[in-house]
Amino acid sequence: MIYKAAKPDIDWMVKLSHQKRSAYEKAQPHFWKMADESDLIQKNYFLEEIVKNEIIALCYENNLGFIIGKLVIPPEVYSAGLTLMIDDFCVSDDNLWMNVGKELLQEILNEGKKSGAKQALIVCGNHDLLKEKLLDDLKLKIASNWYVGEI
Repeated sequence: MIYKAAKPDIDWMVKLSHQKRSAYEKAQPHFWKMADESDLIQKNYFLEEIVKNEIIALCYENNLGFIIGKLVIPPEVYSAGLTLMIDDFCVSDDNLWMNVGKELLQEILNEGKKSGAKQALIVCGNHDLLKEKLLDDLKLKIASNWYVGEI
């Protein structure tokens, strides 16, 4: 079952987010280096975000996953329409991407469409292969790559 995220969900969402950030940090130690007190920062951010009108935040029962999307207007030089930007998207186990992750993503895309979104933009780390497979299976395409390096 999928439901709207609420304040009581924040603690377990932060734990899943920490798990994801730890894996991302291993893949790109400099770019995704966790800040001191990153869990507290994340908790405060989630608490602020889930009450905003332009935010769609959904959870999957039994703390199996969550997804947060923000309705944003692209820069004026583009005419893509309202965009649902999804960055925070976690499942409790990588083997859940193809069922729990898929259901969460489909539900938020439906909600985004109801809110007037014309496209979705979903962040996925280059190393996050099972999440990437889900996005590929849903016929989503890579629009841009970011290249990082220490200077």
